[in-house]
Amino acid sequence: MIPDNKFIRSLLQNAQRGNFTALEQLFRMNIGKVYAIVLRMTANKSFASKITVDTFLEAWKKLKVIREDSPFTGWLIAIAVYKTLEVFRNNKEEFAKKPDLTDIESKDSFENDILSLPHLERLIFVLNKVERYSIDEIADMILMKKEDVEFHLNLAVEKLHDKYPLYKFDNSFQERISKLPIEIQPDKSVTDEIFNFIYEERMKIAEKENAEKPKAEEPEPPKKEIKKKEPKEPKESKKKIQMPEVTINFNTSNVKKYIFTGLGVLVIAALVLFWLNRAKGWTVSSLGGNVLIDNVTVNKEGEMKLNSTLLTDENSNAKIIIPHTGVIEAEPNTSISRTRKDFELKVSKGKIIKKAESQENKLTIQTDIADFNEELSSDFELTINEERNSLFVFKGTVKVVVKGFESVVPENFACDIRKGKFAVPYNPNSDKQIINLIKEYSGPADPNMVVIVSLATKSDALSLWHILQLSSEGNRPIVFKKLNELVPPPDSVTKEGIQKLNRDMLDQWLVKIISEI
Repeated sequence: MIPDNKFIRSLLQNAQRGNFTALEQLFRMNIGKVYAIVLRMTANKSFASKITVDTFLEAWKKLKVIREDSPFTGWLIAIAVYKTLEVFRNNKEEFAKKPDLTDIESKDSFENDILSLPHLERLIFVLNKVERYSIDEIADMILMKKEDVEFHLNLAVEKLHDKYPLYKFDNSFQERISKLPIEIQPDKSVTDEIFNFIYEERMKIAEKENAEKPKAEEPEPPKKEIKKKEPKEPKESKKKIQMPEVTINFNTSNVKKYIFTGLGVLVIAALVLFWLNRAKGWTVSSLGGNVLIDNVTVNKEGEMKLNSTLLTDENSNAKIIIPHTGVIEAEPNTSISRTRKDFELKVSKGKIIKKAESQENKLTIQTDIADFNEELSSDFELTINEERNSLFVFKGTVKVVVKGFESVVPENFACDIRKGKFAVPYNPNSDKQIINLIKEYSGPADPNMVVIVSLATKSDALSLWHILQLSSEGNRPIVFKKLNELVPPPDSVTKEGIQKLNRDMLDQWLVKIISEI
């Protein structure tokens, strides 16, 4: 792929900084190229239009993660190819039919003959002869044996040779292919849909940012403490009351009943005392600045009871001591609420550092994006805002639950959880490019999955273990193959079991991965 010239690179850099004019120019320069490739692969105008729109919207969302030495057009085409393959997998019956060229017939008979090829032959021919993907790359993309790819490619070539015998000789066949138009412009509605969507999303972001700008508020006057008058003890009456004599007839047959009733009362009382003991307030120490618990200033020490909220401002921080669990340090501008459950809290914003001390109980931390469940004796750091949670584990293990999917973040690993995306842990010492792609991983349809797999090294095996579970069934073997090369699974783990996401086998493999990385 030809590297970007200075002009293209300049447009890309400006677009990455938020320059809409540069983005529009960059996209318009490539829409015809992408549409031409997708149209040749699908031989279907409707699908080609939709895939083109999806490709550019995906590119817009991922614009900041493109590698500096990666040609922009090549990156776009890679997204388009994987979007197309996803459409093929979801519309097998449609593509099994003979292509209808009514809407897309070209003046070039050679182009029409390529479009008329059967679906699989056409796809492989376009990828190999037009886009210059290797047989091995195509085999990995479409999950087909190398020999089968070569078989279908040869069928396509033979059919075209039969129609154009002169192209059998020398390099004339490839030269003829090179004369195919590089660009085919889609209907105006395609470009309108792309730029209208981006414009509307930019407007939403701008409106949200304006709405979130802090407004100057007058400080609330301090609440006056109202002392309650203690009720006076009633004076003793001088009159003596003569108590009547009462005779109690004790029935010995009810002894067992009274004993069991008494035991029941004792058990209930013990449970109540146990709950009250666990529900005691957590000790809060102010480490500087104005720390509030339920809007009341903490001078030196305070108590954080169930349903209480602790708030630090930009100049304050605090320490929360949780019995038999550990210590939480709340950094400036942090909001922590204790829930109705013991050993559970919710962090709305800010940053906390948790350190284990004589830990007997596991702590659960909730945010608007994820739930964080620690294992015993874990130390970690968690940063929270509306759009993103960032976790780093110093010691132990923290499990992160997002949209029902549980991620495992062990010692010395990090995890960046963004709104609407899954949590995939990563090694902070990995290559920056793969880290950025992992942070942005959005699930089965993510076009960067293959890029992540290709860049992964042994230190990224844990990330691949998670991505394997978040990949589509069709892409799972690609991830398995790479992960198997980096950290072979235990003998009891089979490819078939992993393909079916067998929980026991996945966990066995996870244990080995964590022990080796």
